Amino acid sequence: MKSACFPAMALAAGLAFPCLAAVASAQDAEPRWTAGLGVVVNSNPYLGADDDVEATAIPYIAYENDWLSVSPEGAAVAFYRGEAFRLEALVAPRWQFAEPGDVSGLEDIERDIAVDGGFRVSAASGPVTLSLAYLADLSGKHEGQEVTLSVAAETALTSRFAISAEAGACWRDSDLGTYMYGIYADEVRPGRAAYSADDSVAPFMAAMGRYALTERVAIVGAIEVEAIPDTGRDSSIIDADARYGAFLGLMVRF
Repeated sequence: MKSACFPAMALAAGLAFPCLAAVASAQDAEPRWTAGLGVVVNSNPYLGADDDVEATAIPYIAYENDWLSVSPEGAAVAFYRGEAFRLEALVAPRWQFAEPGDVSGLEDIERDIAVDGGFRVSAASGPVTLSLAYLADLSGKHEGQEVTLSVAAETALTSRFAISAEAGACWRDSDLGTYMYGIYADEVRPGRAAYSADDSVAPFMAAMGRYALTERVAIVGAIEVEAIPDTGRDSSIIDADARYGAFLGLMVRF
């Protein structure tokens, strides 16, 4: 399961969580490729999961210039970019690192990867960036909508080591909430009733560190926690109060 802001995976000199992407995209506008390999550790919130935590090795490649960025997290095209203000169009897959169908007793529940589209508005003042993003389903997988409001800050502690933090909240409508936490009519079984989630707000927090080994090579680590809203916890297939993930990887810029 993944939200647009959870995986939490983001780019600085590498991958961490999606919600931190605004920090990375504002760092520099020179064309660049980034490639690397890392490990994502992600919680599994589904009832009956053998392992509450899953680890996945992930290869990574991305491209970015002053108006376009493309990565496994999606694509962003800048329609306007000023010193303090940025407007972008977004297309983003809704990756799922925890599949309900992989859990014993939930094999018949499937969530295909959706593709969302929308926009992001960002305003920066010094090391702080305030962002508002809107996404809606383009693929017909959940037909829902999401609005994310976040504030992020980054600082360099030394010439090699930088940290960033982000906090915010995601509003999701009932359609998207049901895709994430609910049970559709064709998934009803004895002892498992249909369940539609309500509109909800989920707060999240994330932090990232980046240590430059050289001008082109960096170690990147990140962690993110997102609360599961009441409407998610009320689902009979969810057995967690929050979702969390972490990433550690080696990235090369060229």
